[in-house]
Amino acid sequence: MAGVFHKEDIFNQPDLAWERYKKGAFCPEFPERITVDITNRCNLQCFMCPRNKVKMELGDIDFGLFKKIIDEASGYLPVSLVPFFRGEPLLHNDLIEMLNFASAKGLKPIQLATNAFFLKSELSERILDSGIDFITFSIDVNVPGLYKKIRINSDFERVFSNIVNFIELKKKKGLTLPEIQVSAVKTKDSSPFIVEFINFWKDKVDKVRIYPVHSLDTDIGKIDSASAVKTRKPCLKLLTDMVIYWNGDVAICNHDWQRNFFIGNVKNSSLKDIWQNGVYQDLRKRHLDNNLKDVVPCNYCSHWQAYYQKNKIIGELYEKN
Repeated sequence: MAGVFHKEDIFNQPDLAWERYKKGAFCPEFPERITVDITNRCNLQCFMCPRNKVKMELGDIDFGLFKKIIDEASGYLPVSLVPFFRGEPLLHNDLIEMLNFASAKGLKPIQLATNAFFLKSELSERILDSGIDFITFSIDVNVPGLYKKIRINSDFERVFSNIVNFIELKKKKGLTLPEIQVSAVKTKDSSPFIVEFINFWKDKVDKVRIYPVHSLDTDIGKIDSASAVKTRKPCLKLLTDMVIYWNGDVAICNHDWQRNFFIGNVKNSSLKDIWQNGVYQDLRKRHLDNNLKDVVPCNYCSHWQAYYQKNKIIGELYEKN
């Protein structure tokens, strides 16, 4: 073996991490971040969302299975948790209990995303009291007419009010966490209003994130012009992240919406055993060898580029102050 991995080394030096893996050092024995698709149901039909291009059985994760995942992850701390993926997490009836359970087990940071449609005051209070570290609100634009066109089935005034109320509740409670972010996808229609969007929110929340539009064709994860990093390199997610669907199946990453490879299912296997199994190892080797022709979505995804850029993101990030 060629030594051990340290999480900060993987993120800060991805080329070195993959070189060490190639020479025989195994990746960390357990992923540093777990994404759990607690529900893939959503109340909206945003035109740019990948869910418009895929067929998937809809469902919610069983709370018992969620506990199994968190119990195991708590034995390998620090591990962060992302309790959402293909759907709107506020639709799950057990969301607050899940957040409380994961927080009590020591997972950190816990990072939540929501379209804020269901974010009434009582639910906002319970989310703020759950101990999560980060929440991002997907808004896209501050123009009511265009918002209605982009975020179909939503309600601009309702969502706007819910977010402002959440911000005020956090202040009232004197909390430093969760960090609050608002985000937008920069489309052809919303592009003229992005500067206005940034200027409005940048002093009200901790972060404003602008994502480039992607997955507009059938290639989920593909961005037409992502960055100056053009030579294909291995995606760091295979050394850091595990993504679990609501039914227990493990996905390649958070751009793998339809599980093209069966990696394993956490109902009948431990996360650690799946993380170290032959399918995962083969996927890592394929990335090293750039042998991704038949690996969907890796063969056309652009998001691997983020790890090889100075700021480690694709898109724009504006932080308060």
